[in-house]
Amino acid sequence: MRALIITESYLPSLGGVEKHIASVLPYLKKAGFEIDILNKRELLKNQKQIKYLTLLKIWHLFFQKRSLIKKAEVIFIHDVFIYYLPFRFIFPRKKVITTFHGFEKIYPIPLKNIFYKKLAQKLSSQTISIGQYINKHYHLTEKNNRLSYGGVDLPNKEIKIANKEKNSFLFVGRLEKDTGLSIFLEFLDILINKKINFSVKFCGTGPLEKECQKYGQTLGMVKEVANHLKKSSTCFAGGYLSILEAMAYKNFVLTAYDNPLKKDYLLNSPFADSIVCANKAQDLYQNYLNLKKQKSLLGKNYELVKKHSFAKLAKLYIELAKQK
Repeated sequence: MRALIITESYLPSLGGVEKHIASVLPYLKKAGFEIDILNKRELLKNQKQIKYLTLLKIWHLFFQKRSLIKKAEVIFIHDVFIYYLPFRFIFPRKKVITTFHGFEKIYPIPLKNIFYKKLAQKLSSQTISIGQYINKHYHLTEKNNRLSYGGVDLPNKEIKIANKEKNSFLFVGRLEKDTGLSIFLEFLDILINKKINFSVKFCGTGPLEKECQKYGQTLGMVKEVANHLKKSSTCFAGGYLSILEAMAYKNFVLTAYDNPLKKDYLLNSPFADSIVCANKAQDLYQNYLNLKKQKSLLGKNYELVKKHSFAKLAKLYIELAKQK
């Protein structure tokens, strides 16, 4: 089966969506899919961009690649259905599967963004929501919609807790306020004030990078976060992918929210009972102390993430693609 993937960006760019696609791809190819990728960031590279006309430019570039769309039996779109919109009418019988990965860092959500997702669901053959919160906050229906929480690659060998560095923290995500980073930094201030020795590393980039350097080492965008999760004992996770990876490598997981959407993102998920979640640093600290006493939780979390492998996620894509 010939398939076309449409995405905002792809490797070598690093990010959750990029990893999602790259990790599913080998399973699709093994199942007999021939894959082409239209990557907006790559198409626009070295292209002169005019404000407010970028979308027209994207449609023009996609039109130049229309042979890829024409050949494809199924179109996998990752969030950016608007890039494909004109071609939905040019190729009305083409199977289109759109995955909704997350929100656009703005809360309250702009009405335009809600409209785009509702339009994508209306015009797609099938949709996949990465998290129940998407359907709730973007007012999507459950018709032709499947729910997922992403995937993870398990370590080759189960991690031994005894090999972890004591009081070692790892932050994984964008170094921005909406990831809960500000609350995590306040949490670290509490540790400092209580004279608790710790080490911390930050995997990610963003406007709060200089602030993070006051507490520990900033590593930028890290290709293999697993190398650091093997050693850290606690991970502050910015999203589902980092939550799954942290649990796979037997880290206690801290998270935080500062608006109702992020609260639903975290607590309306299969991981709610396995993580510490708070909207105040003091609560995060108190819950963290209680969490450290629950050593058995690390083993339970490891079993939980087995249900969310990239292999199982790929099966969902294959099933939907072959569905009549």
